Amino acid sequence: PLLYLALNSPGMDLVAATDEFYQLSEQQLIANANAQSPSEVVLLNPPPLAVINLSYTDIGDYGMEALSEFLYSDNAALKTIDLSFCSIDSQGFLSLCHGLRTRNSRGLPPIEALVLAGNTIVNDVGKQLGSAISSTRTKHHKRKSGHDASPSSYSNSSSEGIKLLHLGSTSISMKCLTELLVALGPTCPLQELKLQSNRIGPIDAAILVKFLEGKSDNGLPVLPKLNRLDMSYNELGDVGTTKLTRAISKRSKVHMTEVSLSGNDMGSKGIESIMNKLLQHKLITLNLDNNSIGDQGCQLVAASLRSIPSLHRLNLAFNDIGCRGIATLMRSLVGCESITSLGLSGNVMRVSGAIAMGFTLAQHPRLSVLELDNCCLSQVAQCHIAAGIISNRWVPMKVMHGFRAGPPMVAIGALEIMAQHFTNEECFRLRRDIQMKTLLQWMESNRNASSSDRRTLTNDLLSGANESTGAPSQSAYLRMLDWLGRIPFDESELMDLRKYFYDVSGGEGDQKSGSNLKHRGDILSALASDVVEEILDSEPLAYSDDDATIGLDLSVSDDTNIKVGDPSSKAPPEVRMPLSADCMPKSESEMGEMYGASIEVRGKSDTSSLRMDDWNGFANRSSSKALQRNSVSSLSMNMGRSGSNSTHSRSEASTRSDSIQYKARITMFPEFAAKLDNLKAVAQEMMDNELDPVQQDVIAQQFAEASLTILRQLRYHCMESGLDGWRQGKLRRKVLIVDDSIVTRKMVARAFEKANFIVDTAENGVEGVNKMKESIYDIAFMDIDMPVMNGFDATKALRMWEDSVRPGARQPICALTAAHVDDFDRDELMKFKDAGLDVMESKPCNIPRLFKVVDDVSPMFSDLSINAIQHSDEGHIDMVTA
Repeated sequence: PLLYLALNSPGMDLVAATDEFYQLSEQQLIANANAQSPSEVVLLNPPPLAVINLSYTDIGDYGMEALSEFLYSDNAALKTIDLSFCSIDSQGFLSLCHGLRTRNSRGLPPIEALVLAGNTIVNDVGKQLGSAISSTRTKHHKRKSGHDASPSSYSNSSSEGIKLLHLGSTSISMKCLTELLVALGPTCPLQELKLQSNRIGPIDAAILVKFLEGKSDNGLPVLPKLNRLDMSYNELGDVGTTKLTRAISKRSKVHMTEVSLSGNDMGSKGIESIMNKLLQHKLITLNLDNNSIGDQGCQLVAASLRSIPSLHRLNLAFNDIGCRGIATLMRSLVGCESITSLGLSGNVMRVSGAIAMGFTLAQHPRLSVLELDNCCLSQVAQCHIAAGIISNRWVPMKVMHGFRAGPPMVAIGALEIMAQHFTNEECFRLRRDIQMKTLLQWMESNRNASSSDRRTLTNDLLSGANESTGAPSQSAYLRMLDWLGRIPFDESELMDLRKYFYDVSGGEGDQKSGSNLKHRGDILSALASDVVEEILDSEPLAYSDDDATIGLDLSVSDDTNIKVGDPSSKAPPEVRMPLSADCMPKSESEMGEMYGASIEVRGKSDTSSLRMDDWNGFANRSSSKALQRNSVSSLSMNMGRSGSNSTHSRSEASTRSDSIQYKARITMFPEFAAKLDNLKAVAQEMMDNELDPVQQDVIAQQFAEASLTILRQLRYHCMESGLDGWRQGKLRRKVLIVDDSIVTRKMVARAFEKANFIVDTAENGVEGVNKMKESIYDIAFMDIDMPVMNGFDATKALRMWEDSVRPGARQPICALTAAHVDDFDRDELMKFKDAGLDVMESKPCNIPRLFKVVDDVSPMFSDLSINAIQHSDEGHIDMVTA
């Protein structure tokens, strides 16, 4: 009774409830002298609880008997019961069944969610439990008594009943599970079924598949509303997974929105079946973590992403995915904008995978949650990922696990040193605030250009890394290039990039040399020993006929045609980057400053000198800490193998390549190859003229850093240009539509999406303000008359938040009003301006005019070219100049 009193009095704490209880009990004891205790005289109704969570309380069968009495008490609000891991056995489940049946007989609303995970369900309980759950829906009675509501308000409808059933870790047999599901009835409104960790296996999965393939009397599939299924950790394997997805695919009238198949020992065959069968469903969440899909399975997932435009959350953690699979997935994500959450924890990611991820993060407009725990990310890999996040025009990232974003951001100069101890969320918020201020710089530049009759800032004018106003470029690719020179030097990254550009086997992106890719890690790790010869002899790489070496001294022919099957096939056009021909260093200091390379003298323990008398020898790092003039550095600019044995092996490998001729990627960029050769020649000359070993080491380190920066820029340019299947990143705008009318939201959103915009929507002012606080939009269209919070109040609330949280940054907002803007007088216009609105437009919406508003207010780049409505420049009112 004391607990009932406290729960029935929301404004009363436990102490006050105790005092009230004893005062009430004393009054009742005086009136009833025969009572022996307060509990016998203080009779209170049970509180209107909606959720009962008794998980991990070990209430057992005896506790279930007491709880069953509460189930059929006068509590119409109860919707959810959580009894996870409560040591409930057969007798306890029978008590639960009794409580549910009695609740139904009294006409109380049915239970909608029942969680029984961690309790053993034996065979003789399944049918009775299913019948008890179903009875809360099938019979129709009126509630006999109640506090405030009428009896008819609690009568059951056809849509009421159990919607979530959690039976994970219950050791339930397939016979018991089938009896339970059959007892629910074919038309049960169950929407979510969780059966994880029951060791069902592929054989028993066939029984479940047979049930799911069944039909009800009206021709609909059984459980017609089931759209979320969790079969994780059930040892299904590829066979069981194939059977299960076959059953799901046959339920074409019921779209699955969430499928969890974690920990089922699936390989690429199971993934192929899943992605093939689920393409017709509108999946929102797909969990495939803790399997063994590898690179091939990851590539199958990546190939299917664009066919599932509704997918928001994808989890591929702990799947033995390598750099090749990561790169393929990142290539696909560039064109799959619906993904908001990505889990890749437990997949070891090298620098090459981090480079691909950084490029995707710089382009993706909505990816806000990233899981990278236990990925063994090096400092340089973290810097590439952080550079990609902050290069994104909207900085959508909000949550990232796996490493602290502060230190790498400080290392590349994106944040002040005091920010290295901030949380990831705080770092991302700071960068969003900085980006909002950058948007204002672009806007003011365009406004000034328009007012002075100069041409509006367009994409053609914004080709440099920084604008004339000092603002960073609007292109994510150019902003990435600006950060590359600040990323610390990494020897393994340099080796990977050299292999990518100078290895005629094609590197990670070549599909014709897949047999060599599995040995790539072994080759790189054994470069300094004789073991590499054995690896290459057993699995030789393909070499070009011109006997070109693999290194910066590669002989680059004038003919840039790539001979892959067809000698007449031409390579992509020559790529020209903003590197002038006269930028070659003439001195040691100039070479150190080139491309952002550091000119500081390294400590003796971590510097590597460059052997200048043997540029064609293989690279090895000196094991001695003492600096020697002739020590061989692994930073050497030639990775070719010399000697008669290597030449013999190369000729054999060329013979086994079926006469297919390959050339290294660097041959597609002769200008870059020439600049790298010139850089090497300058370094060699400087080394020959320098007698001090310490200064030789400084020159070697600067030479390696400068060449690494060039190769980084070239690698990102290859991705930006669409090489190896990368989709080119495009400059796009992002808008928010806040309107309570679903017709207006859909009409305007569809028009902007067809114009290649990224569109988010909100149905009231509160939701719109929350989205504008969390994300960056080029412009927001705000309806004035809305429920919950109108457009005026929403804009005022946002402006107050901006002034206190991110001063100097302002979100452009265009008001949408049903009144004609030309009929407004000055006082009405000032009302809009005082609220903080920037532009006004009339409803119903004129789509071309809205496009023109975007061009005028958010001048990131003018790509719409709406020449037909140039006469309507004055059709909207600029609140800044009004």
